[in-house]
Amino acid sequence: MTPRYPAEWEPQAATWLAWPHNPQNWSKLKPQIEDFYTRLISWIIQFQPVCLLVPPERKIPEASLLTWKESKHSVFQHSIATDDIWIRDYGPFFMQGQNGDYQVTFQFNAWGGKFPPWDADNNVPQQISRLFQQTLLSFAPILEGGAMEFNGKGIGMTTLDCLVGPTRNPREQLPKLDGMIRHVFGLEDLIILPQGLVGDHTDGHIDNVARFVGETRIVICTEDNHSSPNYAILRNVKRLLREWISRRPEKTWVIDELPLPPQRKHGDEIMPASYMNFIFVNGGLLVPTYDSPTDEMALEYFREQFPDRKVEGMDCRLVLQEGGSLHCLSKQQPI
Repeated sequence: MTPRYPAEWEPQAATWLAWPHNPQNWSKLKPQIEDFYTRLISWIIQFQPVCLLVPPERKIPEASLLTWKESKHSVFQHSIATDDIWIRDYGPFFMQGQNGDYQVTFQFNAWGGKFPPWDADNNVPQQISRLFQQTLLSFAPILEGGAMEFNGKGIGMTTLDCLVGPTRNPREQLPKLDGMIRHVFGLEDLIILPQGLVGDHTDGHIDNVARFVGETRIVICTEDNHSSPNYAILRNVKRLLREWISRRPEKTWVIDELPLPPQRKHGDEIMPASYMNFIFVNGGLLVPTYDSPTDEMALEYFREQFPDRKVEGMDCRLVLQEGGSLHCLSKQQPI
C-alpha cells in the first residue's frame, strides 16, 4: 500500500481546532470570536468529536462547556500551545500507510514570515504525534495544509505561489519539491495552478480557489466582473484544469463552478471570501457564508451534490477579517 492522504469526504475520527486567544488578532473581538467557536463546535459535535487545542494558560468559558455538554459527541481538550487558530496550515497530515496510520509535517513560517511569532504553531505536529504515540515524518520544505488538496485516489492540487517564492522555498527547487510531494502523499499527479485569490494572506491557497468534491469532480470559483482583479486569475484556473483533464481521457472529469461572493474589504485590504472554504464532517457539510446574495446559490449547489449530508451555512465574516474561513481553521482526522 502506497502512502495515502484520504479525501475529506471519507469517514472521520475527529475535527481538530485551536481555541482563539491571540491578543494581536482577537483582543477587541474576544466575546465575538469565542461565540463563533462555541457555535462552530456545537455544530460539529452533532456529527463527530472535536479535538481542541487550548494553550496551558487558557481556559474555555464555562458557558461554552455547558453548551457542548449535552451533545452527541465530545470535545476533547488538549493542553498544547499555539500562536493562532489556523490549524489547517500548521497541523499534521494524518496519513494511511502499509504499516498503519502515521503523521506527516512540513515546516511552517506563518505564510512567508508575515505574522510572527509562529514557533508554537510549528511545534504542534510534534505535540499531536506524542498524544497518539504515532510516527511523525518531518520534511524540510515549507508547506501549509491549506496549500494542498487531495481526491484520495492519487491526484493532488496546489498553487505555485504557495510552493515557491522568496519567503518559502527557492524557485529552482520546484522540480525536487514536486517530486517530494508526490512521494510523500503517494500521488500519481500533482496539479499546480499558478496563483490564488487576490488579497489572500497565504499567497493564494488552493482551498479558496478549487476543491475536489468527488474522485473525478472539482468545484472552482468563478468571477464574471471583468474589472475584478480575480477575473483573469480564475479564467486561467478553469482553462488549465480543462487542459489537464484533456490529457486524462481514461476518466470522465467534471468541473463545476460557483461564483465568488462580492469581495469585501477590511480597511484597505481585500478579504478573500470564498465558498471553497467549506468543511466535511460525517454526514454533514458546513459552508462559509458572507451575508451575500450568492450564499443561497452556494448552499443549493452543495445540497444537490451531497443529498445524504446535512448541508448548512455559517456566517464567516468575523474570521474573514483575519484572512481565513472554516477550512483554514480546521483539520480533519480520518478514521
